[in-house]
Amino acid sequence: MSPSRIIARWISDCSGTWNETALQGARRAFHDTAACMLAGSGDVAVNNVHAAVAVWGTGECTVVGTPNRLSAPWAALVNGTAAHALDFDDVLEIGAAHASAALVPALLALGEERNASVAACLDAYLVGFEVLARLSEAMNMTHYFRGWHTTLSLGAPAVAAACARLLQLDEKRTLAAISLA
Repeated sequence: MSPSRIIARWISDCSGTWNETALQGARRAFHDTAACMLAGSGDVAVNNVHAAVAVWGTGECTVVGTPNRLSAPWAALVNGTAAHALDFDDVLEIGAAHASAALVPALLALGEERNASVAACLDAYLVGFEVLARLSEAMNMTHYFRGWHTTLSLGAPAVAAACARLLQLDEKRTLAAISLA
């Protein structure tokens, strides 16, 4: 069985029973990232990204720091840019990756679009964070030192994992999502 299939199976079959320490960490990550998004919402890069995607139409998802609403993918992109703009966001040291700047905006937008519960978003965050941590262990810092920005290269499959979890995709569809990422 391929490593990707093993990961996909774990994502789709994980019990979702998290201890209080993990859940508290996930809640803190959401709060901290929301604060980073608000603080970074006026940054030039954020304004440029927002202007670029706004021409593609509106949607139902919040763009932090503005009265505007965009479709889930574009809200996640703008809010993710804001979360990372001031570089106050968290760092997963094992991978030198900004885990929550990638995970939280995507989960907030998808969760808002799907009217997901807080518990489901926290579960999805923890699944995505675990995937990012395991990929970081596998790639080690060699990946980073060769010039890869791990928030993107390892964060993308972790976000796909988290979103697949929130969408309750089966193993096959989860594998497709993380493979595309």
